[in-house]
This record gives sequence, C-alpha cells and structure tokens, in this order.
Amino acid sequence: MGWLYNQMALPETLFQAWNKVVSNDGMAGYDKQSITDYSWRIEEHLADLGRQLLTNTYEPQPLLKLVMLKPTGKLRTLLIPTVMERVAQTAAAIVLTPLVESELGANTFAYRPGLSRMTAAREIERLRNLGYNWVVDADISSFFDTVDHPLLFQRFRELCDDEELLTLIARWLTAEIVDGQNPKVKNTIGLPQGCPISPMLANLYLDKFDERMEQEGFKLVRFADDFLILCKSKPKAEAALQLSESALAELKLQLNNEKTRITTFAEGFKYLGYLFIRSLVLPTKMHPDEWYDKLGKLKLRKAPKSLLHPEESDDEEYELQTGDSDAITVTKETLLQTEFGEKLLQSLEKQQIDVDKFLEKTAKEDALRQKEKHEALNKLYSPLLNTLYLQEQGSILRKDGERFSVEKEGKQLNDIIVRRVEQILVLGNITLTTPAMQYCMKSNIPITFVSQHGSYFGRLEATTADNSALERFQYLRSLDEPFALGIASAIVEAKIRNSRTMIQKRKAMAWESNGELKEKFDASLLLMTSLAEHTKSCDNMEALRGIEGKAAALYFELFGLLFKKELPFYTSAFRRVRRPPTDPVNSLLSFGYTLLHNNIFSLVRMKGMNPYLGFLHAEDKGNPALINDLVEEFRTIIDSMTLYTLNKGVLRNKDFYYRKDKAGCFLTDEARKKFLELFEQRMWAESLDPQSGKSLNIRRHIESQVVKISEVLAGTRAVYEPWRSEW
Repeated sequence: MGWLYNQMALPETLFQAWNKVVSNDGMAGYDKQSITDYSWRIEEHLADLGRQLLTNTYEPQPLLKLVMLKPTGKLRTLLIPTVMERVAQTAAAIVLTPLVESELGANTFAYRPGLSRMTAAREIERLRNLGYNWVVDADISSFFDTVDHPLLFQRFRELCDDEELLTLIARWLTAEIVDGQNPKVKNTIGLPQGCPISPMLANLYLDKFDERMEQEGFKLVRFADDFLILCKSKPKAEAALQLSESALAELKLQLNNEKTRITTFAEGFKYLGYLFIRSLVLPTKMHPDEWYDKLGKLKLRKAPKSLLHPEESDDEEYELQTGDSDAITVTKETLLQTEFGEKLLQSLEKQQIDVDKFLEKTAKEDALRQKEKHEALNKLYSPLLNTLYLQEQGSILRKDGERFSVEKEGKQLNDIIVRRVEQILVLGNITLTTPAMQYCMKSNIPITFVSQHGSYFGRLEATTADNSALERFQYLRSLDEPFALGIASAIVEAKIRNSRTMIQKRKAMAWESNGELKEKFDASLLLMTSLAEHTKSCDNMEALRGIEGKAAALYFELFGLLFKKELPFYTSAFRRVRRPPTDPVNSLLSFGYTLLHNNIFSLVRMKGMNPYLGFLHAEDKGNPALINDLVEEFRTIIDSMTLYTLNKGVLRNKDFYYRKDKAGCFLTDEARKKFLELFEQRMWAESLDPQSGKSLNIRRHIESQVVKISEVLAGTRAVYEPWRSEW
C-alpha cells in the first residue's frame, strides 16, 4: 500500500478526521446512523474503519440524494455519505492537503487553510488600488456536476503515485446514489456536493486553469467555481474572457453565460457576499447587533441635485462619506442591494461603523462562534469517559429502557440516556440494580466504587476482552530492569519538572504576601532542577525513588505558601498526609487524586493493558502500579485545582468536617458536588501538546500518554516521552 494510504488509515488521522466531521455536524447518511449514534462507541467504530482500510475490506456505502431549494428558487442537489464515510474521506483530505496546497497558487481562496472570502475581498481591493478597474465577473456552468473523472485522475497521478488512494477516491466518486424512491444509480461524472473530499479535488482540478491565466499575466481571484479576472483596460478584459473560455474548454468545462459579464468598479458588482462599488467594499449581510457598534464613522447624506439640470437623474442619489476617503456618490438602488445599505438609509446621518473594522470584527466573532460550537460538540460527542457520578446517599440506580434512572424514596432524582455513559463512579452507600449492572457489563461500562470520602474500594468491569498478547509484553517488560528503570526515570523527571513549573508560575503569589520568601523559593526551585537532572543518571530504582521523595518534600513545603496568607490553609510547613487526610488541603488533594486515578484506570483498561504491572511503583497485591506511575505525571492538575478552589473561596473551612469515630477531614456532600463539577471542567479544558502541536483536553492528554506507553511495551515506539505541563 502507498504511504499516503497508510497515513490516512492511522488511528490518529482517523480520530482527527472524526473531530472535523463532528464540528461540521451534518445529517445521517444512507445507513440512517447520525453522528450522535456513532459517538457512543466511536473508538470501536474508528478501529474497525482502520482495519477495513488496511485489509482492503472497506466498501464505500451509497450516497443519499437530497434536493434542497435555494433562496433564489433554484434546486441544489447534495449527495450525503454516511458518517463513517465522511470520516474516511476527511482523513484522505487531511493527508492530501499538504500536497495539493503545494501545487495551488496565490489566486485561489476557497477550501484552503488560513484563507477565506474576506481574504479574497482584500485581494480584490488591493488590485483595484493598483489600477485594475476592469473586471471579468465569471461563473463556471454546473462545475461540480461536470468534472471529468479521467482528467481529474490524470491530474492526481501527476501529484502523487499512490494508486491505492486513487482507487479509493475513484470508488467514492462513482458510488451508487439512492433517494428512497428510484432504483440505485451509479455516479459517473462530477464531484458529489456533500462529500468532504470534493472541495479539495475541485481545487486540484482547476489548478491548471489558474496556472494558464497566471502564465498569460492576468490577475485572477477564484473562489471555488466563481472567479474574477481584474484588468487595466476593456480590451484586456475581453482578451481575458476569451482565454478563460479556451482554458476551461480544455478541462471540458463551460462558462455560465447568464452569470458572466465584463464590468467595472464604477458600475459595481457583487462577489462572495460583498458589494464592490468604487472604493468601497460593503458586506451584503450583517448581524443586526453590529449596526450601532462604535468602531468608527461612516456617514450617509443625500447628494445635492444639480441646479442647472435637476431632471437628469431619476434615481435618488446619496453621498457616502468615510473617515479617511472622499465622498462617493451612490444610487438608492445600489444601496438597497445590501443589508448594509438598507440600514444606512434607515439611519441617515447617524454614526455608523467603519467597513474595514467591521469586517475584521465580524471575522473574529465568527471564529469565536465556531470555537464555542466546536467545544460544545467536543463535550457532547467525545468518546472519552463521559462519567456518571452517583453520590446521593441511599439512592438506587435502575435501568429503564434506554435510560438510567436515579431514584430515592420513590422519587426520581435524575435520568440519563444510557448511551451517553462511558463509566460510572459510585461514591458511598448507593445501590445498583442487577439489570443496571448487567447492562454495564455487556456494554463495557466500568463501575468504580469509592467511599463517600473518596477512598478507593474496587472496580466492576467485564472481562471479555482478550489482551493477552499486550499483557505478555507488559509482563516481560516489567521484569526487564534497565527498561523499567528507563520508563520510571522519565516519569520521575517529568513529575519534578511539572511540579517545578507549577511553583514557578505561582511563586509571585507568595512573594506579594511575604517579600522574604524569594530566596527560599529560588533555592528550592534550583534544587528541584538539579534533582530532575539527577534522575537521568540513576542506576537503580531505590536511588530514583529517593530523588522523587526529596523533590516531593521540597515541592509540598513551597505548596503551602501558595495559599493566600489571610486564609487558614496558608502554612510554611505543609505536609502531605494521605490515609486519612487530616486537613482541608489534604482532603481535596486525596479526593482529586482518586478521581484522576479512576480516569487513568479506565483508559489503561480500554487500551488493553494490565493496570497492576508498572515500573516506578512496587507491585503489591491490589496495588495498580501502572496507574500510580501515570498519575505522577498529572498530579499538578489536581494541585492547581486545590489552590484555585480554596484561594478563590469556592470552598471554605465550613465545607469540610471531621469525623468523630476516627481521624480524618472530609468534604461535605455539597462541597463534593462542587469539586466534582470543577474537576469535570478541568478535564475538558484544552491546552497545547508541545510534542504533537495539537490542542487537547486533559483526558486526551492522558489518553495520549496511555497510547505511548502501550506502543513502547509493544515495541512500536522506541522511547516513552512523558507529559509535560504548560501552565
């Protein structure tokens, strides 16, 4: 198989493609399975898709035909692939994009990273300022429906020699079409609108046209099948129009004569949602909330009529005055072509916004809205550990049809769609019915039991998965002392550096309250750096654990000084006390580490490893050593949450209590709920992964580390690279 094909089928590529498909949303395809339907067991679906692609058992599904009515009254046909088909096509687009991008010129703006309609509008404005005032305003007739497959595949072969990928793309483009009424028909021409691979192939197909126009010296601005050619004279524009017809004919394409014309900026024209009129670029649509933002000044007034010839113009004319240019005369008819103009007419002589600043502000807000949508969808559809917390003491979890029901004393407290649950955490005295537990076992939903105070009891999970091969590797690796020491050294070094980073970023909090602490912090941080370096030269596990202990003591001594001095949690002699925790700070740390431990445990089991075979921590009955190893890299996440929770007053002394029957400081029920909410928010917070350059939430970071260690165990990765925090 070709290297591009293999790259497309990699798990990380498919998962990246899945995220793109989710962010684009979209309807179900021929199989009637929606994005939501696939999301509940997405890891299984992606793994299955990867296997099919690599074993040549993948079969493209039919395309679902959907006919939509455009605002113009014309019909638009979409051909919708299934969700998994969209994932596969998006994965192909991901690996092909760098190659296609290297071929495309600077004159095409659609479907390209970092470019947009506004970028194209800016280029048109730049060329106009250089004197290119004549414009060929053109449109290709039925472009997506008439792309010639042999010519497209010939262009693809010029780009790369991956025949397997080309064959797959050909099968996508010639898939059967179903509409629910007529017999299936095979697609034989064109690029199906609705397929993720089509936009990139469209740019590749038209690249020869772009090159031809550029070679002849014409200034082309193309966005998909709509393009402008900007010229300095009418004869040049006529020559450009003639050449474009000839160049398109070579690609078996034609101009849409109804939409193609030669015009000027003085006459004005619409393109890509903007009205270009003389020296102005006006958006044809605008969000109503934007009209009265005070970003600049743009005033409109009626143009004075000629005293000598008042009857010459039937159209009512206006002068549009911007802050940094001469007034421009426009007709009422021209203004009414845009929402912008309509609003200007309605608010004559009132302060409006500068067009240039408006475009920038609109682009930023669009990006923000897209980011918010992405984050919401990511939370809704992520396959990673949607946790159901059961913490109402004396309640019962039942399974009722397709929902879990939480009840107490005959009243329903909550109900949850079962497909949205990836794991269950039971805190304290809560009952699960047999049907509920059986469903969890059948669906591979692990159930973790901890005490009301956060002490770990155990875990209920299915044992049907056969991971014997990986566990055998893991067992042999755990006995290999040099290998185990290498993994353990990397983990301890990362733990010390992460701890040092957290203190370094927050030490100013302590200095502000006590100027004498600077010397103490500097000395301790310097020593922690030295200890981190010493982990690389340790020749035995006992020495390594000694270094870890020294660094932890230094860290927690400084940690107590990061609380606000006026709070009762501030101390210069903080000690980490585990079983049981003796104060609010230790109580939060212990509970948070338990939650972190549970998440890592689930991910380790999902990846088929034995949680009890580790490297740094000693193996002991009931001690999940591998989980404890991985927790070390992420402890500062809980530490920072503890600082935030207490320094910001989210929880106070009154939110903790001391048991009378035995020692220990614990969270109240309400406080525990607040901390769980903060924990989930932190788990979804995204940060940059310095190794991959991707933005990942904490659970993704954890999953990445679990995958890395499994690959090292299996021998497919040479070195384990631990997680490093970027506070």
